[in-house]
Amino acid sequence: MLKTRKLSPTFGLEVCDVDLATVGEEEFSEIYKLWQQEPLLLFRRQSLHESEHVAFSARFGDLDILVRDDMRSSRHPEIIYVTGMKRPDGSQLGGLGTYEIYWHHDQIYRARPSNGSIFYALEMPEGDGCTSFCNTSLGYDALPEDLRQKIEGRKAIAKYGMKTESSTQRDFVTNAAKMADIHKKTPPVSHPMVLTHPLTGKKSLYLDPNKTLGIEGYDEDESRQLIKQITEYMLQDDFIYTHSWRNGDVVLWDNGRLWHRRDGFDAQQPRFAKRTTVFLNPEDFPVPEPHVA
Repeated sequence: MLKTRKLSPTFGLEVCDVDLATVGEEEFSEIYKLWQQEPLLLFRRQSLHESEHVAFSARFGDLDILVRDDMRSSRHPEIIYVTGMKRPDGSQLGGLGTYEIYWHHDQIYRARPSNGSIFYALEMPEGDGCTSFCNTSLGYDALPEDLRQKIEGRKAIAKYGMKTESSTQRDFVTNAAKMADIHKKTPPVSHPMVLTHPLTGKKSLYLDPNKTLGIEGYDEDESRQLIKQITEYMLQDDFIYTHSWRNGDVVLWDNGRLWHRRDGFDAQQPRFAKRTTVFLNPEDFPVPEPHVA
């Protein structure tokens, strides 16, 4: 049986003494079941070649290819580079810079979201550039009944990179042609605002404060106000875990049950990580059915 310890009083587990590059079938089965129960898993002291990162990720399901080709690994396009570092010629090595990134779900802008994120930290500034996670299942449970009634059975419309503070718009502020191409590839989509875990029956909020444009059945002002109200209820200390990265950390998070955000950090401090995203099995994880707005 795997040895684990809690990351916070309310959610998240560190899985101890596991080498993800060589994990066997029995251990992997335990990891899979743990992720079904816990939306956030941490593995420390990992050393993964890109091929090993891809191979481990693919055991959970098919891997996605991010719409932003500027962030992809040239050898393994399933991997993206999350970094503000530059190549010797001055070009960006990856994307998402050094700025603060606000609360969001990865992939909510996709008709078929790849909800499993597997993030490998290679070089991280000590105590800087931390990532916080908000449990949207715990948050949903805390919503007042009147707010639950307002969103039950409704869908929200999401769009990639629409808001001026979005990471994509920041990265391509001087490249209108690139932004236009990305927008063409990512039309608006709609998803249920409440997901239900197929095994536990627990509900979680599926709404992105950064990418959600509106809520079906409400006008623009009503949608904006409702999103603001819900966000305020969600962001309670008991529902948030903040992770201070160490080199070699691998974190698995389920975007069907978590928001996350990143602190901004000193641009002089190197920060380099790699991420894959997985199409999790909807029979095992809370995954929305595909809908195009």
